[in-house]
Formats: sequence, C-alpha cells, structure tokens
Amino acid sequence: MRTSGPGGRSLSAVLDRLGAEDPAAGRSRRVLAGALLAVAALLFGWILVLGSITHGQAEVRNWSTVWIGLDVLQVTGLIATGLLLTRRSRLTALAGAASATLLFLDAWFDVMTAEGGGDWYVALAMAFLVELPASLALATLARRSLDW
Repeated sequence: MRTSGPGGRSLSAVLDRLGAEDPAAGRSRRVLAGALLAVAALLFGWILVLGSITHGQAEVRNWSTVWIGLDVLQVTGLIATGLLLTRRSRLTALAGAASATLLFLDAWFDVMTAEGGGDWYVALAMAFLVELPASLALATLARRSLDW
C-alpha cells in the first residue's frame, strides 16, 4: 500500500506507526480514537433527527438496485474469503468479517422491510436458518484466521 499520507509518508507507514509502543504512537491512537468517537456521536445525532422526521416511513427510489447491490457485495465477499482461505492468508480475517457483516445486514433488512404475513415469516426463517448462522460462521473464521 503506497498511498501517500500526511507529510508524504505512505499510508502503510502511518498505520504501522499506530501499532508502535512509544508515547507518540499512543497519542496518535488516542487522537484517532477520539475522532472516531466524535463521528459516531454525530452519526447518532443524525439517527435521532432522521428517526423523528421519517416516523417509520421512507420513500426509496431504485429499491431493487439497492438489493442487487447488496447481494453483489455478498457474492464478492464470499469469493474473496474463499480465495484467501485457500491461500491461508491472514487477509481472510478482513474478507470474512466484511462478509459476515454483509450477511447480518441482509438478514436485518430482509426482516425489517418484509411485508406482513407470509413474506415476513419467510424472511425470518431465512435470517435464522441461513443468513445469521452463516454470518456467525464467517465471523468465527475471521477471528481464527488472525492466528495464522
């Protein structure tokens, strides 16, 4: 990874520096952690605003494109995880964690957006019998592949 960072340093060097044990690296980690927490706080505020505005209703354009895009991301993540797994790469952890997250999100959105009745029960069954167990398995694989 050779992307230039602050002061012309590579992004890889900057990220490696965050893992160092010296006091300067500790300060950098605290600054980055503070920035992440600030963004999370802003996002939480936006969630409250959005929740009060939409009142559970939202009109969505290109809904089918959104679902297809999510499914394409899942397929891509599963392919990447499988290929990295065959190479016994530690990058399996990243691909597996991303794939696990995508499957979890798919289960969430399927259940939360399904119309009542039979569609909702099918979405619930798919979530509990397929998507959530697969997500858990991929998360476990991701964790274990860190030890390779």
